[in-house]
Amino acid sequence: MTVMIRRAKIEDAQSIVSAEQDIAQEPGYFCSEPFELSEENVCKTIQSSQGIYLVAEKEGILVGHAFLEILDLQNLSHVAQLNIAVHKGYQGKGIGTQLMERIIEWAKQSGRVEKIELNVRASNTGAIALYKKMGFFEEGCLKRRVKAGDRYIDDLVMALHIKGDLPHRNISRVGVYGVVREGHKMLLVVQATGTYANRFDLPGGGIEFGETIEQALHREFLEEVGMDFKSMEPITNLTAKVEMPSKEGWPSYTFHQIGLIYSVDGLHALGTECKGSLKHDWIDLQTLKQEEVSPFVWAISRAEAL
Repeated sequence: MTVMIRRAKIEDAQSIVSAEQDIAQEPGYFCSEPFELSEENVCKTIQSSQGIYLVAEKEGILVGHAFLEILDLQNLSHVAQLNIAVHKGYQGKGIGTQLMERIIEWAKQSGRVEKIELNVRASNTGAIALYKKMGFFEEGCLKRRVKAGDRYIDDLVMALHIKGDLPHRNISRVGVYGVVREGHKMLLVVQATGTYANRFDLPGGGIEFGETIEQALHREFLEEVGMDFKSMEPITNLTAKVEMPSKEGWPSYTFHQIGLIYSVDGLHALGTECKGSLKHDWIDLQTLKQEEVSPFVWAISRAEAL
């Protein structure tokens, strides 16, 4: 879903608080209880010069918001704290990604922010996946930090370093991906961020905690291309290892990807409003060069060429 990202205004405060109170009713997302969230505090944050406050708007309705607060203490003034929320009913549509991209872009251009920090409940697997996709990594875990009734939830500390060299990292991901054919063409997405940014890739992604392989692939198709399918059959398993150099202050890393590849049948659209979060098209693999595609797409195209 494409939305308009703009700076928050005072008149947005009531809608923001109402959305946060709705989210806070469900344990595992916010630390605050609904009654602890106030319009007055939102107004103060919007008016603060220490950072930036953004909202995502769709046809005049606020569907998400995010703000970055630079810490006050002089010795911590290079650090900014991130808070982000996608409003109920609008999750899984790419809104969080769009907000994060604008926040990170602003931080890089600020000249002050060297590190972005955030806290996220360990139970909020969707948010954790988003942060990792945007380059954040875990720096620590605060055990039993959040208590919701009789339930304890760990709080993860995650960070993105805008400046400064960091040790090389090894990142491993397991995901499920779908191959959909239409004649001589295949449905491919264009990755917006991450290791394969601006390359053609197979629809699909990571398997979230508690999901089956089937549930994960259905969810990824809904999120990325706004479509669903009727059936899936395993084709093969693929692995790829990519060396990524440090770039714009981001650490270098080795990306080890394991993909469960399935053939997908019965693809169908879910309406004109469900467009997916990624650009996608039917592509003839024979027209693509290796540097234009992900390793999995290249492997499949080579196998079919034999």
